[in-house]
Amino acid sequence: MHRHCRSLHRDSGPGLDPESVNHIFAAFYTTKPQGMGMGLAISRSIVEAHCGRLWATANPDKGATFQFLPIGGGNQHD
Repeated sequence: MHRHCRSLHRDSGPGLDPESVNHIFAAFYTTKPQGMGMGLAISRSIVEAHCGRLWATANPDKGATFQFLPIGGGNQHD
């Protein structure tokens, strides 16, 4: 049995432009004057270490949506 749980998080910030969506998970990529640009890179590596996937999409009005899945670990036959 495969166990999945999708976690979806939306914000109401300025949003993502189409070019940024392809780069936001890269280490040291930032669009802000302060910060190291490591938060999303670290988040993705944690999710992937647990056999998951993390991605982002731009919201139609403003902000972004971040999602990740599946529930990792364990035996797939559990």
